[in-house]
Amino acid sequence: MAEINILKTDSRGRITLPRPFRSESLFEYTIEGAQLTLYPVKTVRKFPDMSNLPEEELSAEWKSMELKVNQNARPGITADSPSDLRAPEI
Repeated sequence: MAEINILKTDSRGRITLPRPFRSESLFEYTIEGAQLTLYPVKTVRKFPDMSNLPEEELSAEWKSMELKVNQNARPGITADSPSDLRAPEI
């Protein structure tokens, strides 16, 4: 039979992980009913398949309303890591 261990939360609702897991910085989790399962992972690179989403053109009214709220039209910056940040070439 598997050994059962219980993690108790502190007064702020936090738990302390068992010693083998304390050095892990990233966990994937699943919730099944009232059960939370943690899996230590090195990177998270899962993206949902969006190939079947319909493409739609936004109306001119919606675009003008969005421009009033969000004036920032700068292009995004992509990087493999925080130390690899580079401004996009314009």
